[in-house]
Amino acid sequence: MNRRQFIGVAGLSGLGASLAGWHLASQPGENEVIARKLDQQLLGEDYPYTALWGFNDSVPGPVLRKTQGDTLSLTFKNRLSQPSSIHWHGIRLPNNMDGVPGITQRVVKPGEDFQYEFALPDAGTFWYHPHVATYEQLGRGLYGALIVGERERVDVDRDELLVISDLHLDQSAQIPGNFKNLHDASHAGRLGNTVLCNGQKVPTLRQVRPGERIRLRLVNASSARIYRLRFDGVAPLIVAMDGHPCAPQIMGETLYFSPGNRYDFILDVPRLSGGLTLRDEFFPMMPNLLARFEVKGSPVAARSGFAGLPPNTLPPFDDRSAEKVDLVLEGGALSEKATREAIWLLNGRGNDHDSLLDSHENHPDPLFECRSGQTIHCRIDNRTAWFHPMHFHGVVLQEKQADGRWGPYRDATLVWPFKTSEIRFVTERPGEWMIHCHVSEHHHSGLMGTFRVGDVCTTKQRPWVTTAWGSDTTA
Repeated sequence: MNRRQFIGVAGLSGLGASLAGWHLASQPGENEVIARKLDQQLLGEDYPYTALWGFNDSVPGPVLRKTQGDTLSLTFKNRLSQPSSIHWHGIRLPNNMDGVPGITQRVVKPGEDFQYEFALPDAGTFWYHPHVATYEQLGRGLYGALIVGERERVDVDRDELLVISDLHLDQSAQIPGNFKNLHDASHAGRLGNTVLCNGQKVPTLRQVRPGERIRLRLVNASSARIYRLRFDGVAPLIVAMDGHPCAPQIMGETLYFSPGNRYDFILDVPRLSGGLTLRDEFFPMMPNLLARFEVKGSPVAARSGFAGLPPNTLPPFDDRSAEKVDLVLEGGALSEKATREAIWLLNGRGNDHDSLLDSHENHPDPLFECRSGQTIHCRIDNRTAWFHPMHFHGVVLQEKQADGRWGPYRDATLVWPFKTSEIRFVTERPGEWMIHCHVSEHHHSGLMGTFRVGDVCTTKQRPWVTTAWGSDTTA
């Protein structure tokens, strides 16, 4: 059986079975998250267990559920054979809780623990993952969702979560160890040959009733894969992007969904329908069926249109005094600027995040410095032949649309090949914050840097050498 046959058969096996993995409930030990090895059956009972790395013995890890205004307090226990950390993707939190070793904290070595504790100011769909060797740790299964519920009830019948990811598996259903190879790093990143939904290859099936209103949360936990989503049988409303509510809008025919992104949809199940499906069509000749919903049972009473989610309270923009910043992305395959030492360049330099973990010597200067509360207008010029989902830590951004208006709040922007993107954001907490491409192989091959908010570090020496990693006070 060749690889194509192997993956094809795996995708068809058990198609009619209902999966227990639909509901990703919080697991025992809610005050701790343990990273360690595990074996999990991804492809159905006819296939071997896959050796993975996961949080609390599952892939994805436990869904952490909180309410807006709560404090998240848990202990991260690293029981892997290599250093790690947890980055709380999209959360506006103190700098020393951001989980980026070499920038905001010490690395968490094998056998060590680290205490994370911070308030949750925003309701929405977020997620967590390591920020050490993400090309491998994410690629072996270390990711999970963080759901922060609204203080007031949202008018839905069901609140469901789909964590979409992909893995590269060989014919024995195991993960080859050729991470961060030159080809993947210089092209589109490591694209797995097996797309998972809630940790399963078999598309999730779920019985829904006609007229039901479903809030469907999607998380892209892939290391590099961009999806092009298509719903069949329903016209969903987009009601939140990257955790932040937006004015309800009917989704177009397809929607690009890049690594790290989240979308919240409202699905009003049609009364006459043979079923609803969610597909990926980024590569039209290699589509992926992500999820299928069976419509059965007695209809639910009709209801009025969805009014929208309550907004999060975010800092106001001051465009009149905005600082202007340019970020230039270069390198990669087909570029004369790429080298083995710096495959990608951000403003003319390539930074290797892995080299920062154990040393404060020769730490790169930030790309720009600003004060807290400063509005930043940033133009991102992608001079490469590749997509780059650029993620900004510690802030919430808006992207300028084709009509000149600012779009919904996000924490990343997908910059197309040889295109530019203009964004704005307001700096908040003091500290040094990371900017990077969320294609993991790009991030760890040069396409990363930092920006500094406030006078938190006056020399290249990292604050943790004498005190603690970046805090809310001046070092």
